[in-house]
Amino acid sequence: MAAEQMSRYNSRQMSRRRCRLLCLYGCLHACRLRDLVISNVAFKPPTRRGYAIDKYGTFLLKKGHGPPTAVTSTLGLYGIDLFHTFLRGPRNQRLSVVVMRHRPRSGDEEEDEEPRVREDRELIVFSHGNSTDIGYMFTAYVNICKVHDVDLLAYDYSGYGLSDGAPGEKAVYENIQTVYEYARQELKVQPEHIVLYGNSLGSAPSSYIASMPEKYPIGGLILEAPLSSAIRLQVGNVAHTPKFDAFTNVEYLKTKDLYPTLIIHGTSDAVIPVQQARELAYIVEVRHAELMQKQDEQVTDLTESDDAGRLSSTEYGKRGYIDLTRTPEDYLRTWWVPGAGHNNIQVDNMTTYNRNLDIFFKICRKWRKDKNLKIQR
Repeated sequence: MAAEQMSRYNSRQMSRRRCRLLCLYGCLHACRLRDLVISNVAFKPPTRRGYAIDKYGTFLLKKGHGPPTAVTSTLGLYGIDLFHTFLRGPRNQRLSVVVMRHRPRSGDEEEDEEPRVREDRELIVFSHGNSTDIGYMFTAYVNICKVHDVDLLAYDYSGYGLSDGAPGEKAVYENIQTVYEYARQELKVQPEHIVLYGNSLGSAPSSYIASMPEKYPIGGLILEAPLSSAIRLQVGNVAHTPKFDAFTNVEYLKTKDLYPTLIIHGTSDAVIPVQQARELAYIVEVRHAELMQKQDEQVTDLTESDDAGRLSSTEYGKRGYIDLTRTPEDYLRTWWVPGAGHNNIQVDNMTTYNRNLDIFFKICRKWRKDKNLKIQR
């Protein structure tokens, strides 16, 4: 009886806390203080930069309190070239960007100081998490590029690393739009070869771009430790997304296109609960089902069952690893990492992480092949 009373008391306390927080955020929105609060509370740039650029434009990696070191020769052992540049954002602020690309094979093309990417290789556009920058993420970038034979473009948000300006929700959306246009216009990457990778906070700009497929078409989406929205992270699930919410991935993904999508989350994440990612997986599942139904209505010679690629969110929750035995049109993959927290998925599960990404990229390549065949028909 005492336990039941305590449970009811805790439930009432949680409900009151939810109401107070929602009222507070609503008042901040009404007073036009929402963006200011988000900029000061949600964004935590590292106090020390993890990298530097010398007077010759050489990228230097900072390790501990020792002197910065050049890394180009080390990357050269893996056949990877590193290129750093500054882009200009819409407010004329500088945006720090690095491009890692595999060196052309002998006879493929001439060496060039400007970065180039091979037409048959994916370009990963990586949006990192909070309290980090390109330097601190460098090892993870190299691993992805080296192990999976992909090129990679990484950038720092405004106010992070060597990027100018102040951090903010609108700023990160502007940042990734600038980066996307650079990939398309300067690097000449075809949209179906662009795979967005959003880690933690980076899931917001990645999902934002994914929400506008006609303007920003892409060929794949990876979300690692994503949040569904800022309000849901604070107060739990809400029936409808309020206007004053931020980082509303739960809404952005409702308008994504049909392409391979991978969602990764640790089951013991104490920063962003895994339920946030499960909610996003369900949103993507429903969206994919809608798009596949439209395709089914347009194509009459399909031989597979209409239900073959549609799984319930419960089934997604039970799925531990990527599985290629599913139907080929089932492009949503999830990996709930047992016991993993917010920042140790790659470090403590490197072998399985690499395996899952490798299979995911194979799915992306198959998707491109199938898409091209449909276009040729």
